[in-house]
Amino acid sequence: MVSHATIHATDNEQACYVMLEISPSKNLPTSRLPLNLCLVLDKSTSMQGIRLQQVKEATRQIIDYLQPEDTLSLVVFSDKAEVLFPGQKNVDKALAKSVASTIQPSGGTEMLQGLLAGLNEIQSNRTDMSVNHIILLTDGRTYGDDDECIKQAEWAGLNQISFSTMGIGADWNEDLLEKMADASGGTSTYIDSPRRIVESFKATVRELSTIVAREVSLALDLAPNVALHEAFQIAPHIRRLEINANNTIALGPLGTNNRKIIVIELRVTHATRGKLKLLQLHVSGDVPTQSAGASAEWQDVSVNVTDEADGEVVIPPVIITALGKLAIYKMQEKAMEDMEAGNVIAATQRLETMATRLLNLGETELARAALLEAGRLARTGSLSSEGRKKIRYGTRNLSILPKEL
Repeated sequence: MVSHATIHATDNEQACYVMLEISPSKNLPTSRLPLNLCLVLDKSTSMQGIRLQQVKEATRQIIDYLQPEDTLSLVVFSDKAEVLFPGQKNVDKALAKSVASTIQPSGGTEMLQGLLAGLNEIQSNRTDMSVNHIILLTDGRTYGDDDECIKQAEWAGLNQISFSTMGIGADWNEDLLEKMADASGGTSTYIDSPRRIVESFKATVRELSTIVAREVSLALDLAPNVALHEAFQIAPHIRRLEINANNTIALGPLGTNNRKIIVIELRVTHATRGKLKLLQLHVSGDVPTQSAGASAEWQDVSVNVTDEADGEVVIPPVIITALGKLAIYKMQEKAMEDMEAGNVIAATQRLETMATRLLNLGETELARAALLEAGRLARTGSLSSEGRKKIRYGTRNLSILPKEL
């Protein structure tokens, strides 16, 4: 879907938006792929009490959910990592639950050790058909290994290992967990209450069970007078997409219940009268259940160029809605950049404007959080850890609902 069916013949630069939805074809085999799942769990001292209790309960429920063909491994980390339950199929569920119940809190937080142990388990147990995934949960900031954690996440993404990074409480590094999830093609989740740990784990595993394509990529073949400005995923959550040198974007795994909606902003110059092909879209995915092991689709996207004077421009409502939510997300990004640069007044004004737009969308709780943090920022020059996470993850979740398409 394009924002403008018709653009004007001019040498001046014009913006044009393309929205695409990627979902599995009805003809695609949808048999459940076996899971190769590793839980990488923070057991540092700060996890003691209800947090660790809920983690154990979430682990028990995941164990109950597993099918005989699934593989489970369990890694815990604090100052060092320990593989409590090496990966195995046809899991002895009673034994696995018993092992999980022995987790005791101790030490600090060094995430890289747990991540490396988890990746080793995934690599040791992967098959040609498996969905390879790490659920990583932490409640603290790791010590001195942020960059290496991101490098490992990037490697994982290139090797079809996706992450669900989950932070509980207010003391963990949302920048790190979000970058790790995005680099691997996975998701990052803010858990504001221990009571939500179980549901977050269960929702993740349910979604993994619907995956039909382990890796989806989008390639853009642009016309000579068309430039790619930026690209965002709008659903299942909003995130800025990294575009590599040959205009290819890695989108991660695709499930039957979790379509991907992408918005691409193009800049058109030297538009001459007639039909203009903007670009060709190429979508491909690794589909283990197909005999060829891959699936691909392509589509041309064109607009008409006319000499006529400006008339009423009719932009599809779904694109207007998407761009409105995307503007709020980008405003949050800019507010955080302003704050980090010491531009407190500008950051405060952006948060206040964002709150007004959120109220117009009916997002009253998120709008209230933005207003509270704007006031705090004006008084103290900083945001609270909890408020910053609420705003960041709240705006990420302003995705398009099914009824809007």
